[in-house]
Amino acid sequence: MSNRGTNRSVVVLGIYLRKNRATVVCLAPPGRERRVAACFSVSLEGESEQNQQVLADRIAAACRERKIKFTDAAVALDCASFMQHTVHSEFSDPRRIAATIRFDTEEALATDISEMAVAFRVTSTGDEGAQLDVFTAQRAILSDLLLSLQSNGIDPMTVDPDVCCLARYLAQYGPTPAAPEQSTLHALLSDSRGYLVLASPTRQAPLLRTFLIGPAQERNALLAREMLVTTALIDTGHPVKQIDACDAQGRLVPASLRQGTGLDVGLCDLPALAGVQPGDLPDGVNAVDFALACGAALAPAQKADSVNFRNDHMPYLGRKRRLQNAVRLLSISVTILLLAVGVYVHSHLIRVNQQRERLHDKLEEDYLPAIPGKTKMPTPMRDALAEIERTLRILRSNKEGPGANHESVSAKLTLVLQGLSACARQADLNITSITITGTSITISGDTSSRHNTTETLGAALKEVGLLIDSHDLRADSGRDAFTIRLKFDPAKIAKGA
Repeated sequence: MSNRGTNRSVVVLGIYLRKNRATVVCLAPPGRERRVAACFSVSLEGESEQNQQVLADRIAAACRERKIKFTDAAVALDCASFMQHTVHSEFSDPRRIAATIRFDTEEALATDISEMAVAFRVTSTGDEGAQLDVFTAQRAILSDLLLSLQSNGIDPMTVDPDVCCLARYLAQYGPTPAAPEQSTLHALLSDSRGYLVLASPTRQAPLLRTFLIGPAQERNALLAREMLVTTALIDTGHPVKQIDACDAQGRLVPASLRQGTGLDVGLCDLPALAGVQPGDLPDGVNAVDFALACGAALAPAQKADSVNFRNDHMPYLGRKRRLQNAVRLLSISVTILLLAVGVYVHSHLIRVNQQRERLHDKLEEDYLPAIPGKTKMPTPMRDALAEIERTLRILRSNKEGPGANHESVSAKLTLVLQGLSACARQADLNITSITITGTSITISGDTSSRHNTTETLGAALKEVGLLIDSHDLRADSGRDAFTIRLKFDPAKIAKGA
């Protein structure tokens, strides 16, 4: 197929790996439907050095050459690298099955599986537990595969059996059966591998089978025999009426298959299901290998249907590592920011302290002469200011004279006594009380007449700078009792000052 769009970012790199060949597909999601953005194949056939490291190097080089960008990767493991088994579990909960699957598999196979990675999928459940398809692969094979890819910057999220990837591809792109109550069988032949995917209404998951094809075997007879074995495993209430077949080498004869199985056989175009037109596949990529790689790339979007060997061997840490690197980078950035803020704040405090010390030294020159008995100014500035204010109040209170300090108690009392003395004999004045506060002067007493209270007493007080602000006058036993509130005469005080 053409490489248009390969310079744009893609989401998943799907890789179908065989011993000496790999098929790679990139899937990009422009919307709800994923599209094939790129496809290619690399092969080591005919070369002296054939191993996973060389194959991984070729894959990475081909991606760089085509400028393929991807965020995740997934692998379809070739059926020659794993074994498939049917195992019964007493549990139907996937989490409990996962906790006991190794024990059940070891018991069913009657062999030590300590050097094997195990993956499974639930095919059916009931009151007695669940039936499982269990896949086992040698840990050494998986380690070689993963380390080779990781050395080239490709860390696959999943490593699924190839037949599971093929079932995922058919579920994503395959046509809907015309009759839901009927079972559908997909028979697919690669160059040396055969795959059977049987979807039945009575099964929770498709029936999957794989088999190898020798170069001398007759493909039509072999496929007919394998299809009869497979269709015999399903419920007779949901028979197979239609077989969709595909041969990457184009050697299948529908009439021969129809005669051998008694079923209606039709040929399907696997790439066309994904929107890839016939002839668009690059040289070296056959239709079945394309579907396997494409099905692997669908794994991140189909996590519930992923039969992943990495759950049991070298668990995937790609996202976790990226998150750890992001957190580490964020921590370093925050640390640098906090250090910068700390340096700024510290330098600001140094400048403030220097300015405070200069002001302290400057004020101390005037403070010590003004505060008797002090040899050193207090370090806290507020203590020094409080001491200065206290000394200033004392000086004001000790200063005499109406003009200088008319608000002090002694000055006010002096003015009141001067005014009362000036009119005491003339007004026949008796004083009961004199109350002086910071804001008022109140005098209570009596005179011989109302005239003496308002005129004689008022005139005498006015003469010394005090005015009657308010009064309470009343007759009491032939005398005129009063309570008057005084205020200062501003004109008189200003003249005195």
